[in-house]
Amino acid sequence: MSLSKVQLTLQQKLDFLPALASIGLAAFYAILTGLWRTEREAKTLFLHVGYAIFRKVTARLSPSQMQYAVPPSNKVYEQYAKKAGVPAQTVELGHGALGHWIGDRNAKNVIIWYHGGGFGLPANMGYFKFYAQLIQTLAASNKSLAVFSLTYTLAPLATYPTQLKQAVAAARYILQDGRDPGTSAASFRTSHTPHPQIEPLKISANLGGAAMIAPWTLLDTEFPDQEIYHGGDLITQAVAQPWASAYIGRATRDHYTDLSSAPVEWYKDFPVNRVLITGGGNEILLPIIQDLAGKFKKGFGKVELFVGHRECHVAPIYNLYLGDSTETLQGKKVKSWLTELAE
Repeated sequence: MSLSKVQLTLQQKLDFLPALASIGLAAFYAILTGLWRTEREAKTLFLHVGYAIFRKVTARLSPSQMQYAVPPSNKVYEQYAKKAGVPAQTVELGHGALGHWIGDRNAKNVIIWYHGGGFGLPANMGYFKFYAQLIQTLAASNKSLAVFSLTYTLAPLATYPTQLKQAVAAARYILQDGRDPGTSAASFRTSHTPHPQIEPLKISANLGGAAMIAPWTLLDTEFPDQEIYHGGDLITQAVAQPWASAYIGRATRDHYTDLSSAPVEWYKDFPVNRVLITGGGNEILLPIIQDLAGKFKKGFGKVELFVGHRECHVAPIYNLYLGDSTETLQGKKVKSWLTELAE
């Protein structure tokens, strides 16, 4: 059940020293400037500093360096299970992927969750905390829920379409396990249209729904016509080129890597009952997310876009990761949407 670990050169390891110095300076500057924040910046000083640190880390370090510095998704899951006092339940899915159960795997409703991070970062503890919140929220409405979280191989250790194969393998495992598609939801990062290199996923009926939290669906590295950077988000435009390049490798971009470039017809037969797309009001991907939602709605119809005022990219997850447990608007929306969707 071991996964490949990224290896660094001596130069890359030594580079951590000046990187740490620049990250420290960014944190100090954020403290000084954070006392006077606008609507385009974080709601609290704590988040303002946390976002500034994360922006500097992602801009200063390569995807490989960041992977080297933090534990992989499967190890974070094991840490979560140990802290929660529950047995770890991990499944080998093939193609180098692992699936992890959070909650009762016999629950009536199941979410298949594909974590974010630009295909270059593992799932952090914020994800597992949010999974637990989802389970508790539905339990309060007498609805049972389990989350099946995927550990996929990160770029550049593996490149497109490896992660897509692993995502399909996770969905295939749940559906072949006797799960009724109507009681399953998915946090999708991929298109439903069959990929020429992947065995088609057979679905007997629509999935209950698909939730997309700040989806990254356009791998462009420059956005000259958009005002995409301000201090209220976790990431900057600087991550676009290295992260996209690490994911694509030698492959060619297409509608599977850039869903935003797909024609409206791609969305017409999406095999779910409902779609929720969320984004943060202060995130740099918001114009892309809004464009995707508009195209999705034209092709599919049953799509709801929700924008969390003054929130950053994937705020429900990363705020928890940073240590802020205040409920986000996006998180509250996902919980209410899922409660209504579940049986």
